[in-house]
Amino acid sequence: MNHLSLELIELIAGYCLCPKDKASLCQVNHLFYTAIIRLLYKHIMITSPRQYLCFKESMRNDILSKFVRRLDLSSYTARGSRWTEEKAKQIIVADELSVLIANCHHLRELYIGEEMMHVFASPKVIQTIFNQQNNLSTIDLTGFCDRSCTSAMADFFKPKMQAKLERLDIEEDLGNVEQVMEEVICDNWLVPKRLEDISFYMCMALSQDHFFIPFFEKLSVVGNQLKKLDLAYTQVTSNLFLHLAKVTRLTHLNLQGCHSLSCCSPLIPFLLNNCRDLQELNMNMDFNGIGGSRFCRECVLKIVKFALFTVQSLDMGGHTHLDCSVLNEILATAAQKDIYFTQLRYFSIAYCPNIGLDTLKQFLVRTPNLFYLNLARTPFTIDVNYLPFVLRAIKDTSQSIKVIEISPFSSRKYPIQIEKWKLVNHGRRSYYALEDIDPKFVYSKKIILSNNQQLSPMNKYWCYSY
Repeated sequence: MNHLSLELIELIAGYCLCPKDKASLCQVNHLFYTAIIRLLYKHIMITSPRQYLCFKESMRNDILSKFVRRLDLSSYTARGSRWTEEKAKQIIVADELSVLIANCHHLRELYIGEEMMHVFASPKVIQTIFNQQNNLSTIDLTGFCDRSCTSAMADFFKPKMQAKLERLDIEEDLGNVEQVMEEVICDNWLVPKRLEDISFYMCMALSQDHFFIPFFEKLSVVGNQLKKLDLAYTQVTSNLFLHLAKVTRLTHLNLQGCHSLSCCSPLIPFLLNNCRDLQELNMNMDFNGIGGSRFCRECVLKIVKFALFTVQSLDMGGHTHLDCSVLNEILATAAQKDIYFTQLRYFSIAYCPNIGLDTLKQFLVRTPNLFYLNLARTPFTIDVNYLPFVLRAIKDTSQSIKVIEISPFSSRKYPIQIEKWKLVNHGRRSYYALEDIDPKFVYSKKIILSNNQQLSPMNKYWCYSY
């Protein structure tokens, strides 16, 4: 044991996915401790009050705090811990959490869930996260729906210029104007200088005017270029994208459930002109199990035509104007120029009722690498008697498709197996997959911000089960 190199010990520890196993290896001897302790603290996931207390205590050691690169608090909960929810929230003190985050000098990724939302009523935590002294490249805020907390965040992000100019109206002495305007320049927050990926998934209470616009305007001043942006289930409108043109070089964009978006708006030119590197686009607009969006046929055509030449993953669920005429127009152009959309691997037309099987088959011919297809709540999957014929037609047309999502709800009405297609239920979602494929973690509805991330239970739920 004493003759193994530090590099070899780290490789051995890399096969231990459970933190408890890494902690056990640390106790073998001093050499193992030296090699593994940094791996043990590199990625921290807190899911219970006791874990949080232990982590807070260990962060008193300045050496250990320097090892932390990812801090995941998205699944913090009192469930299963024999603690009451009130007691579990009481131990999360805003001042202590802000100090804890600040002391992790090399922290790169921070994930906060709804159970931690109450601490954001304190500006200290917000200021600790949003400043240029830290090295955060990834911030994930999920489920911020409490208006008392989001109002505190909005007040914090509110430009001071607005607050000072309101006082100008009551200033009688014009000599004070210069002094007031000097104060306007100062803000009490800054965007982290390395920030590239950010998620506001399910942050329905955040205001566009009082939070999102000030945030992205400050981003443009700092000069950051966002790569991954998740705005799913927020109240943003298409006008927000007027403020995003200079701050993004997006590879991933999630606008699922943003029902305030509309067509013939700044969103369309933003996608066409500022998203040349886009790999994943989620425009799913189903609402309570019903397809429906505010996008006209021409805008849907522009989005799909743009995306097919660019992205690997495209979700156009709920767009009722995505029909045979749109796809046939795209296919006609592709046939004339002998174009195949080889980069597309994940495609969703869930809740799109106006696409026929012949058109779908022609589309599949032009997407030779398509792996996942979502047909949930379409005529292809609603009729159980028609479904075997559809699956057979897809299998005969495309050799690449291995997973077909058939329902956003677990249902017993579907056969357990249809030829080589096997039924799999996972959370709310139902699939047919070929026998050698596990479809449960094939397609995520939430952007996964870190490529090598071991997802927390709550994050995994939002990604693959919801």
